[in-house]
Amino acid sequence: MFKHYLKIAFRNLTRNKVFSIINILGLAVGMGVCLLIYQYIHFEMSFDEFHENGERVYRLTREDLRGGEVIDRGISVQENLGPLGLDAIPEIRNTVRIHDSFEDLVFTTRNKEKVFQEANYWYADSTFFDVFTFPLKYGNAKNALAESHHIVITEEIAHKYFGDVNPIGKEIVVHANTLSGTFVVTAVLKSLPTNSHLQFDFLMPMEFLTTNFRPFREGNGWDWYNFATYIELDGKSNLSSVESKFEQIILDHIGEELLTHEEHVKIHLQAVSDIHLYSDFPDELVHNGGNKQQIQFYALIAIFILVIAWVNYINLSTAQSLKRVKEIGVRKSIGAFKRQLVMQFMTESLVHNLIGAVVAIGLAHLCLPVLNEFIGHTLSFSLFYSIEFWVIYALVILLGALLAGAYPSFVVAGFQSIGLMGSKNNTRAGSATFRKGLIVFQFIISILLVSGTYLVHRQTSYMMKQDLGVNMEEVLVVNGPRVVLELDRDIQLSKFKNFRNQLTAHHSIIDVSGSSHTPGQKFSWVGEIRKLGTPREAYKNGYVVFTDSHFANTYDLQFVAGGGYESHMTSYEDGLIINEAAVRAFDLGTAEQALREQLIVSIGDTLSILGVVADVHWQSLKDAHYPMVFALHQFDNVVFSAKVKTKDMQETLALVQTAYQENFPNDPFTYHFLDESFNRQYQADLQFGNLFAAFSGLAIFIACLGLFALVSFSATLRMKEIGIRKVLGAKIGHLMMLLSKEYLYLLLIANVLALPTVWYWGSEWLNNYAFKIDMNIDLFVIPGLMLLVVSTFTVSYQTFSTAKANPVDSLRSE
Repeated sequence: MFKHYLKIAFRNLTRNKVFSIINILGLAVGMGVCLLIYQYIHFEMSFDEFHENGERVYRLTREDLRGGEVIDRGISVQENLGPLGLDAIPEIRNTVRIHDSFEDLVFTTRNKEKVFQEANYWYADSTFFDVFTFPLKYGNAKNALAESHHIVITEEIAHKYFGDVNPIGKEIVVHANTLSGTFVVTAVLKSLPTNSHLQFDFLMPMEFLTTNFRPFREGNGWDWYNFATYIELDGKSNLSSVESKFEQIILDHIGEELLTHEEHVKIHLQAVSDIHLYSDFPDELVHNGGNKQQIQFYALIAIFILVIAWVNYINLSTAQSLKRVKEIGVRKSIGAFKRQLVMQFMTESLVHNLIGAVVAIGLAHLCLPVLNEFIGHTLSFSLFYSIEFWVIYALVILLGALLAGAYPSFVVAGFQSIGLMGSKNNTRAGSATFRKGLIVFQFIISILLVSGTYLVHRQTSYMMKQDLGVNMEEVLVVNGPRVVLELDRDIQLSKFKNFRNQLTAHHSIIDVSGSSHTPGQKFSWVGEIRKLGTPREAYKNGYVVFTDSHFANTYDLQFVAGGGYESHMTSYEDGLIINEAAVRAFDLGTAEQALREQLIVSIGDTLSILGVVADVHWQSLKDAHYPMVFALHQFDNVVFSAKVKTKDMQETLALVQTAYQENFPNDPFTYHFLDESFNRQYQADLQFGNLFAAFSGLAIFIACLGLFALVSFSATLRMKEIGIRKVLGAKIGHLMMLLSKEYLYLLLIANVLALPTVWYWGSEWLNNYAFKIDMNIDLFVIPGLMLLVVSTFTVSYQTFSTAKANPVDSLRSE
């Protein structure tokens, strides 16, 4: 019997080619988009699951509290906490500490044939490969970091420095003043998995850092919060108990100091597999591109698109059923039962869904490279090798066949045989209210998606165009030299000064400044700061940028009180420049009043305030203004910023490069433009917005197929009415309006129903940003107008064809 149903299903498939193609295309696009989104979500949720003992690996995170209020939080803990925890807590099987890079360093081969400036290097304990599972191309993981002069590199770095030869035993020289050294390559990692939150190019021994970096060497192991610490637990650990034991270790060693500050430190264990999607600490080793909220949005989009595709099938099948009333009448007249008719139409639904599912796989494969371009990863359909995926996909196909086929099946099977054989063809297939309700539902989903796309676009544009309080345009940033730091201090400063003078002598360069950071970079120095006369426990974190006396002019900092550094000043001991956020944070009154105050700063003694500048967006507008301190300092770790005004940027770049190579011949010349590097912070937001727009566009395309179906259905029902109106003199424009206006009403209803959801979701999403757009009426009007234009075009095509039809054809049977 089922074979007979299949034969009729394929016969109808070929007989009604246009509707069949539309049906299958809608289902295929819907399922194809779902496959792409499912693969992407699977990738995002697979981070760090490849480690052999990953389910037992946790990262320590900390909260510093004062009076029950969190004053600081992060992944960085003290140097000694991990090793002491390994000794004192029996549940811990292993630990590893990681320290990220301080600054860009120059790495060279032994003979200096290859010279590169590198930023993505880390220091790690020798137990790194005991905790984490990264496959090696060359070398032995057991002793890869066993000695202080060892270094581990990735295969990409191996090729960059040594070509295609095995680099084991070859030397890499690091030029970094006190952290300079010659290292021997002991292991080469295969390309790091893209679904790892640990992304680095070089691993150097932690022993080298703690031995050679003076603050760590001379400290007691509790002075600096610089170490990301991971632990591997046994299989029976109680996480709360382990956290409490770490907190007790802290109390045992610095409890008195914490008590003096009226502070308390809480330690939390974060599963390594949760880091990518759930972690947003400011001191992450690598900025996490994962976002649980965005993943939820993508999942919702996938569900919406699939539901729209199924709703389309219902509308299209119901409309098409009008052409089959005589067939149904004949079959009922010769004794077909309602159950048999339902099974026939359910079989047709299954055939359409199966074909759509097969086409969807092909479409997904074709579109995967496009998705990879959007997200910046190279995904493959690894899901196809999973039995679990195929079971889920089969269930989705069956569910789609049941849901999409149920309503048309029972409606068509419920036709009364009396009248079906007549020529009037005026049977109404199902409830008009139900069909219109489906269209309203599609409109609501489309409005949600278009409004979401518009909201993301508006917020991202707002962040990228907002006044940042500093000059970003035409600022050329040149990474400072590192090899020269090995020379005498006076020679270093002389070369820095000569480089600056050479640049400013040219008419295209207005000013040049040296600083420890530039806008958009993560702060590497956070100082404890409080106003003179306040108790010690009143300190707050201030974010310190070391600068020269030209920084304010180069970056167009706007002084609201006081002034900047003068040329004769040489140190922050002459005073500090702070921003308005610091005035508020340290309770200094007004900007003018702040000039009469002094600050106690952990970088020095009691310091005066020379000037107050307007608040600066040093990092993205997701974050509030940081309380910032600009401290004058003649330092080693310089980054040059050149304020440029020229029509010939290539000529200016050549000038800068020549001056750089004359003064720092052993250092590579690397540069970037500040506005471009700053806006890279919004890459994830742009990616999210682009993906949202692409998927929303596909959802609207599928919805328009459904709208086309309903218009076709309505036009078929009203064919005789239209014929009579044309005979009585009705114009085409009037007939088009007659057929179109009900869909405009449906769109209006959908807009009203969607508004509360758009408002709620939009407000919740914008709460992730410290600086954000207002929820204005245009967020509802513009998406509605966009859908109105698209819907009008879709409806007009079919209504125009119907209105132009010869009335004789529709009235012939009368």
